Amino acid sequence: MMMARFSVVMVFGLLPLLTTACQPWVKKGEHQASKPVVETLYASQHCGRGQTTPSATWIDNARQLESSIKRIRSGMLGGKPINLPALDFQHEIVLLVEMGQRPTLGYRLELAETDGLRIAQDQAQLTLDWLHPPADALVAQTISSPCLLIKLERGGYTSIQILDRQGAIKTSTH
Repeated sequence: MMMARFSVVMVFGLLPLLTTACQPWVKKGEHQASKPVVETLYASQHCGRGQTTPSATWIDNARQLESSIKRIRSGMLGGKPINLPALDFQHEIVLLVEMGQRPTLGYRLELAETDGLRIAQDQAQLTLDWLHPPADALVAQTISSPCLLIKLERGGYTSIQILDRQGAIKTSTH
């Protein structure tokens, strides 16, 4: 009976130690980020841009975002509205990256699975996948203009370079 009580006391005594041993390690003074540094808000193959060159637009407030969404939606017939999460423009910005006009469907932009936003001095670099349809793909012969709306945490940068996987600069903000 005494041994059983000792075992119960040992198990319950060690329980806090065992549960904290399974917790992720965080150094003193650090905290785990509760949100990603970079997040896709919206992606489409039809964003209504007539130019053939890529572009990036820094969106700094709700009014600019609303204007950009109206422009994106102007080329859409029907369809669902663009529902975005609540944004805190004091701590976040939105980046609209547009691939430019393309001759068919099958083109799109995606966040590359990399370290996210890299910042050097006052410039940030963000890598995207610039996806093209395979040469032998059957795609609709309609003009597309792919885009990506991306949420970024504000930081010590004033411009952003958009790179492809090979490190080539595709476009930038000024």
